Amino acid sequence: MEAKSLQTFSPFAGSRHVGWKSPSNIALVKYWGKRDYQLPRNPSLSFTLSNSFTETSVEYSYTRKEKPTIAFVFEGKSKKSFKTRVEKYLQTVGVYLPFLKHLDLKIKSVNSFPHSSGIASSASGMSALALCLTSMEQRLFGTPEGRKNFLNKASFLARLGSGSAARSVYGDYVLWGEHAAMEGSMDEAAVQIDIAGKDRWELGDAILITSSEKKKVSSSVGHALMEHHPYAEARYEQARIHIPQLAEAMKTNQDTAFQEIVENEALSLHALMINSNPGFTLMNNNTWSIIEEVREYRKKTGTFVAFTLDAGPNVHLIYRKKDKEQILEFIHSELIQYCENGYWIDDAIGSGPIELN
Repeated sequence: MEAKSLQTFSPFAGSRHVGWKSPSNIALVKYWGKRDYQLPRNPSLSFTLSNSFTETSVEYSYTRKEKPTIAFVFEGKSKKSFKTRVEKYLQTVGVYLPFLKHLDLKIKSVNSFPHSSGIASSASGMSALALCLTSMEQRLFGTPEGRKNFLNKASFLARLGSGSAARSVYGDYVLWGEHAAMEGSMDEAAVQIDIAGKDRWELGDAILITSSEKKKVSSSVGHALMEHHPYAEARYEQARIHIPQLAEAMKTNQDTAFQEIVENEALSLHALMINSNPGFTLMNNNTWSIIEEVREYRKKTGTFVAFTLDAGPNVHLIYRKKDKEQILEFIHSELIQYCENGYWIDDAIGSGPIELN
């Protein structure tokens, strides 16, 4: 898929600018384990967040230098580890965007949430950058043509930086990974999917921060440990079963089935970590306390509420937007005591990225 037609363009004077605001997402059916280069071992299904996003801008100018200049600033400061990752990513996507070798880049990025808050910043950050790069291609060459092709390429490019970023270029509910029962699905990029009875599935997401410390084991290492995991194949099959089951549960308004699948997915993810070699856990005592509180609250009130987790200790409390007032009361009366410094993030399902002027 080398893009030879994207190598040569007319030199231009001065600099040009592009920017995108792209959200993070939370997976309901988890992706854990990859093959080849950033291809998933199993399909995943997520919804895009609204308030947790990254804004990235790229100023680009033509250069005749043999090696173009790349400057990267995160929240007003230069951070070497971030710049190194961005430089590596740009080298990776260079085969698909060969025009980059003729451009000096000044990249600025800022999050709406603290970087260490337990939200997938790589998903929002890499998707925002991928959208910027795709816009640059479109402005220089007129491709990709049409919104569908534009988002497909942005998702493909985002995936090469972070697997979960492939899902963040779309709004609402998104599927990444090929599945025979899901038309149009593929491993190379994510696709937006329609959920029947969508009004009923307008969900809120309260992100309860039990720890802001850097993870002891990175997601990249965790994915790699799946290569020789004794339960890997069973897990991949579990996810493939859960995808159509969850879609059907939402289509037919099966609240209990939704809760069971989503919570089982979260706990399966962390069970895989414990059973890895070497084994590890990212959950803490407050994580477990919140889970028990949620189960008890649901049993006592009958309110629709479910928990899920990313690859970390923080809990995503999923609920219907119409029930927000009572969920807020539950958080402040019972759950806030388990949040680090009483900190949590009020979020909800979102409509996807926005191009910035």
